[in-house]
Amino acid sequence: MDLAVAILGTTCARELQTRNKAAVLVVGSDVFTRADLAGVECFNFAAAKRVSDALSKLKVKNARDLFDRIPPERLAVPGVGTFSLAVLGAAFEAKGIGGAHPLVNWMREHDTALAGKGLVTFETLKQRVDRALEDPGARTKRKGAA
Repeated sequence: MDLAVAILGTTCARELQTRNKAAVLVVGSDVFTRADLAGVECFNFAAAKRVSDALSKLKVKNARDLFDRIPPERLAVPGVGTFSLAVLGAAFEAKGIGGAHPLVNWMREHDTALAGKGLVTFETLKQRVDRALEDPGARTKRKGAA
């Protein structure tokens, strides 16, 4: 990108350079910039921030650890929606994790009682998590599975 210092000014050009190099998605030790995500046609940086915040609470080592160890329902939390999940899929794709369909393969890898038989949308999974948390018996079962 030509930042045209003569037009934008030094301060603006410097700020844009800093933003372009800054992390927009953090998955443990894996850090993704706007350019990294744009390389796999992902441009939803607000959703990247939301999923980064949720992942920071899960203590994942990196994207591979997330893919291998953390089931999708652990991200079925307020603020993380389907756009955030799409960003996560882009991160898997950028790292070469999960093959040609990383989100599908991640869901299949962690087929749980909440997902049920076969694949479900993330929105459906979130609704099932919410219902399970309303049922005290299901909450106990879920804590043991985590």
